[in-house]
Amino acid sequence: MTKTQQFAKRPLLPALIAAAVCLIAVVLVWVAAVRPNASKSLAEYISDDYTLTSEAIQPGQSAEQTFQTDNDLLAMAFVFGTENGQPAGDLELVLSDADTGEVLARSTGDMANIVAGQYTGMGLDAAVAGQEGRHYRVTLTPRYTGDGRLSIGQSDGAVLWNESYTVNGQTLDGTMALMVTYRQIGGFLSRFFLAVGGLACVVVFFAVWAAIGKKMALHRLVFVLVLCFGMLYSVVLPPYAAPDEKYHINQSFTLACRWANTFSSEDWRMGNVPLTMSYRREHDFDPLLQQERTTVFSWQELSDQFFTVTTDSFDSHVALEELQTDRNPTLYLVSAAAVFVGFVLHLGFVPTLMLGRTANLLVFALLAALAVKRAPFGKRVFLTVALLPMTLHLAASFSRDSLLLGLSFAFTALCLQAIFGCRDGQVLPVSVWLPLAVFGVLLAPAKLVYLPLAALFLLIPGSRLGHSAVSKKAAYLLACLLLAMSVNRAMLTSSVLGGSTAATEPAAASETAAQDTAPAEAQTVAARLVHAAPAAASEPETAEAVPVSADFFNMPAEYYENTASNFVRRLYYCAAGVTEIPQKELEFWVQALQEGDVTAAVLGQSFFFSPEEVENPTLTDEEFMRATSLVYLDRDLYEADPEGCRERLAKSDRRDFFKSMYASEECAELLAACQIYPGIEDDRYPLDRNDLIEEIEAARAVRASQSTPSAEDQTCYTPGYVLTHLPQTFLLVVRSVLQDADDWVRGLVGGSLSYNSLDLSWIWVIALYLMLFYAAIPAQDVEAPGLPQGRYRLWCGAAVLCCGALALAGCIVWTPTYYETVYGFQGRYLLPVLPLLLLTCLPRRLKTVSGENAAMELVCALSVLNAGVLVNAMLAIIAR
Repeated sequence: MTKTQQFAKRPLLPALIAAAVCLIAVVLVWVAAVRPNASKSLAEYISDDYTLTSEAIQPGQSAEQTFQTDNDLLAMAFVFGTENGQPAGDLELVLSDADTGEVLARSTGDMANIVAGQYTGMGLDAAVAGQEGRHYRVTLTPRYTGDGRLSIGQSDGAVLWNESYTVNGQTLDGTMALMVTYRQIGGFLSRFFLAVGGLACVVVFFAVWAAIGKKMALHRLVFVLVLCFGMLYSVVLPPYAAPDEKYHINQSFTLACRWANTFSSEDWRMGNVPLTMSYRREHDFDPLLQQERTTVFSWQELSDQFFTVTTDSFDSHVALEELQTDRNPTLYLVSAAAVFVGFVLHLGFVPTLMLGRTANLLVFALLAALAVKRAPFGKRVFLTVALLPMTLHLAASFSRDSLLLGLSFAFTALCLQAIFGCRDGQVLPVSVWLPLAVFGVLLAPAKLVYLPLAALFLLIPGSRLGHSAVSKKAAYLLACLLLAMSVNRAMLTSSVLGGSTAATEPAAASETAAQDTAPAEAQTVAARLVHAAPAAASEPETAEAVPVSADFFNMPAEYYENTASNFVRRLYYCAAGVTEIPQKELEFWVQALQEGDVTAAVLGQSFFFSPEEVENPTLTDEEFMRATSLVYLDRDLYEADPEGCRERLAKSDRRDFFKSMYASEECAELLAACQIYPGIEDDRYPLDRNDLIEEIEAARAVRASQSTPSAEDQTCYTPGYVLTHLPQTFLLVVRSVLQDADDWVRGLVGGSLSYNSLDLSWIWVIALYLMLFYAAIPAQDVEAPGLPQGRYRLWCGAAVLCCGALALAGCIVWTPTYYETVYGFQGRYLLPVLPLLLLTCLPRRLKTVSGENAAMELVCALSVLNAGVLVNAMLAIIAR
């Protein structure tokens, strides 16, 4: 009796040993590297501009800054400067309510610890609970005991338009550099790490016990392990962490919103949604979770929001200026259906996200189990590839690669069964060829680069397909080609004709780019809300108004000059009576107008129909007509034709008169000269200007996170360019291999997760490649002729090479001509053909393992490796 057989009779002991070793490792890592990080905190920059330093704070004087935040306050940090050497003595901080004067917290620190030019933190003696719209004043008073003096890092010009900043009793035109800590991870980090590590140990115990003891069929065991480890990866790398997942989430939620709108009682119908827009429910926003860069606070937010519900109706929707992926909904049907169920059940944003991820994972697990079950040989290859960390990471996400991988594995296994797993002359049962054809037809249009894999159907001997075998193959081939071409028509046209692929498929173009992430709060706020309740005002009026009088419209002569800045000045002067506009405020609105973040009509609406003006009008009808014409026509229409103006207003109302001003051809010509688009008014009356500020900042953040291609970026390696620049293209590929090959190698198995930003130890990468090699070695109890041989081996190898070449060519087509390396190619693109590659290309003479024992050993080893990868991933995230 062999040692393996002896172990099989007592599976509990090796299972306990494996789990115990893993658990000891988890505890040791927790003690050494996790517990010391319990003090990690989350901070908000009130202002991060410290280009200048104030004059020194004199003895007995203070520096004060008012600010507003909705978050809790646990600590505060400032940027200091020093004069006459290092200041000595104590620095006293007092935090009070700016409206009531109530002292909320204090702090005292030793000025000897201050490092000039960088943030210095001061903890508060009492945590201050956040309140929406609360106004604070922080006062810093140094108690000097030496000659050194303290100064404050500040901006050049006010950043917070509505706040005051004083030093030595004098109000300055600037804003104090200020950062506040509002959240600490505390004991949650230990609880989360130990919980995930403990669950991973439980899964290891089950895998070893079930594999050694043969407690269930191999394909069922693969199904269970994919689900278990997939859920752990989904928690450690939560929604928005997978590669380009934000675009895939946008597509799934938009599709679910369209279905909800179909069943809605609303008369309005959504119709086709452009790729530059997305829809989610009104409150489907979570700034902490919607960061692509996972942090420990992403875990905390996931845990806190996991069981939330929403008051949004199932057909609630807001339009967002956020990109989708492509126009092919096939691979999003499962996740979108799960999201739709979340809408119907009124689940919150986070549980709906997790429901969509779980649905994708469940379908992938079923397809992977089917591949292991139906494969006539190479079952170990399919189970190994299905349990790779990268495969599990993608499977447990909204990525279209989740279903793509499942379809590829199942299709490959069924093809091998149809070609090699039947006796000569045996006709395939419907249960084999029908799902095979369906999977192939679904696979073909999903990603064109895998079309050669779908063509394996044509290798099935005609005798296996029964009557009209040629007709069946022709129908299959025609269906694949028609679907592939129709679904991907826009992309093909753009690439072949040499157009801007980045312009036609913006999300795909950014799919693998290295991007600078904007602040999470701004990334996830709607840039423009449609069919949604207006947001609550978060800022007071931005400038002080003066009473309107009969002589008020004697504007300064320079305001009549037709420039974008003067348009904004006319608005402030005529609509709000503001004579002094902060420079940064003026620049903000000019930039927003010229970049199209706000139209002239909407900005004017926020002045003439602000909540204050609607509730307590300050402009008479005459003044309203004079003001709107001066703003939009640059002339006083009432002065030229008072009777006509009064008659026009009498027949309508102020809104109609306002519309007649901004919608006139005269206004369009005037504003076009200064690069401003008149547009149309918003559907919100009244319209708060502070809401516009939030939406504009969000729109800018979205653009920052979804980089808009420049003209230089749109000149790419199109097929025509490649044919006329073959040496340049060849050198591009060679440089890419030299510089990026290590990333491709890591990315194939999961050594680099998330947005290629979570690199794991090379130990795991090497171990995973050893598992792939071990899985591909032909077993002693498997006949060599069962593997692809002769022409079949040749055609299978050709299919793998074609898929890899097409994937590389697709990335080359996206590559701007000034790039030094191929844009966006990743090792994970080869995962769909990896099983076929291993079964086709490795030598046949290596028969050193028993197929049955090897499968058991692989399950045990892969379970332990996945537990280690999860711990390594958590450590990498904690280190951020």
